[in-house]
Amino acid sequence: MRLYRCEFANVADVRSGTTKRVKIMAVKSNPANPFFARRNITTKGAVIATEIGDAVVTSRPGQDGLVNAKLI
Repeated sequence: MRLYRCEFANVADVRSGTTKRVKIMAVKSNPANPFFARRNITTKGAVIATEIGDAVVTSRPGQDGLVNAKLI
């Protein structure tokens, strides 16, 4: 299963031990390629802005078919 567009991410808060499904606002930075942040391309390691704060993507959306992230 492949993901072409993502609107939501499963964000885990390691401090409280909870996971929430939240809306992705934008890609803030992407270490894979700086131009990916401008085009809002989500890859593993990208920092995304969500409704509850910034998070780092821990899954591989192009191969896993979903976006998992960890709150910063």
